Amino acid sequence: MEKIAVISKDQKLVPFLYCNLVEIYKKEGTQWQVVGTASFSPVKGNSVEELRTETQAVLTLTEDAKAILCKELSGIPFSVFNQKGYCIFCGEMADQDTLDGMVKDMEDSDEKRRRKEEMIKNAGPVETQTPGIYFLDLAQLQKECPEISSKKALLPFFSNTPFLELQLVCVHIPPWLETDASYEKKIRKEEGGLHITVTRKQC
Repeated sequence: MEKIAVISKDQKLVPFLYCNLVEIYKKEGTQWQVVGTASFSPVKGNSVEELRTETQAVLTLTEDAKAILCKELSGIPFSVFNQKGYCIFCGEMADQDTLDGMVKDMEDSDEKRRRKEEMIKNAGPVETQTPGIYFLDLAQLQKECPEISSKKALLPFFSNTPFLELQLVCVHIPPWLETDASYEKKIRKEEGGLHITVTRKQC
């Protein structure tokens, strides 16, 4: 189970700059228990560099926690924790429900990231039950992963895959595909976008 660092002032959640205590929580059985504590002097830095240095000193007290909980964290302190990859949560209380909720949010976020990475890795048409006929919902793919261009999703497929027909769903036909004379395109408008049937032009 992941550890969570709760940053407080004498166990009361307050904005980060007033805090003086780090408590490391770990779930033992069904309950969260404090497995480590460390005190520190409140961050007083007046310059960006001082704030960064003092915040980094607090960060070292969070040990191997994956997430931190504080009432309020912003500016330079936020960026210091964020750059180190911590999941940052703000709340009013460090009770069992809050800590459980944090873990669920992290798990959901991890699952979402895994799904997205999988989609990016497999961003391309898939063969249907009919051999040689492929399908790609480009509209849905780009909605989930806006960073994937139509060329990135389709050019490797066109270059490397022998196919009889590609069934494509998109918001609009990619201009580069529309002007490519080596493919026949049959386009029909339906709910949810354009449905395009792409076949190689016969000689």
